[in-house]
Amino acid sequence: MCVHYFCLEVVVLISSLQLPMNFGEPSCGVLYVATGRRHLVEAARSAESVRKHMPRLPILLYTDQTNVKFQVFTEIRKIDQPQYSFGDKILPLKETPFERTLFLDTDTHLCAPVHDLFEILDRFDLAASHAPYRPARPSSTPSCFCELNSGVIAYRRNTETICFFDEWMQLYQDFVVATNSTPDQPALRQALYESSIRIYILPPEYNLRTVMPGFSGRGTVKILHGRGLPMQHLENWINGSQNIRVFLSSPRQLTRNHLEILSPKGRYITAVLTAFIQPWIKAESILRPWKRRFFKTEP
Repeated sequence: MCVHYFCLEVVVLISSLQLPMNFGEPSCGVLYVATGRRHLVEAARSAESVRKHMPRLPILLYTDQTNVKFQVFTEIRKIDQPQYSFGDKILPLKETPFERTLFLDTDTHLCAPVHDLFEILDRFDLAASHAPYRPARPSSTPSCFCELNSGVIAYRRNTETICFFDEWMQLYQDFVVATNSTPDQPALRQALYESSIRIYILPPEYNLRTVMPGFSGRGTVKILHGRGLPMQHLENWINGSQNIRVFLSSPRQLTRNHLEILSPKGRYITAVLTAFIQPWIKAESILRPWKRRFFKTEP
């Protein structure tokens, strides 16, 4: 009889707390870091795409900006001493309130739900895509252990990842002092190589960089990442086909410096394209400073 009443009281208590239906499941959420007004506006635009496809998912913003009026964010936290560099995002990654977090750069755009990025964390501590290029920077890691792009990262919050973010931050600070430059991915590469966390490499469909040549297999590209093009228009065009696709961000990438068709006939096509486009590229590079001056375009 006493056990019966105890169980009844527990049920009543849980009901009064109005716990969510997914009680017992890990908390999941999206995290943005935006320093400066421009990046805040970008983050809000990106978050709208998240809200469109995953309307119930919490979205946390870390920013140095005050009086943020965008309603798309579930919570906003202040960055007190921003450095306005790539390093501003590392500590907020560590301080996430979610058990499973999807970090997105401000210049990303969600094209479809990505609940599977949280599901993959059942088996792995961190998931990210390769950076789409291989910079010629010296590294203590083997050449085959390439840089990952830090603009889309799914990760678990546990002791190992907290230590990993601390190590990433320390290596980043050392890199800045040693090179007087601020990219965060060289330090990320080294921190991952020296860490014991379980890493999963995401396919390019989950972080398609739009500012350089890219590739997608069959199916939907789920996350676009880049600036300079209308993202909704780009989404419609890229996902208008579900076949294998190759993307070039600019006509200048049709030249032999970037593109080579491997078949014998394809080599002639590449040579013709290069011959036609190369003069345009040279003229554009000469006229670019004047274009910026008169049309106020960004570098």
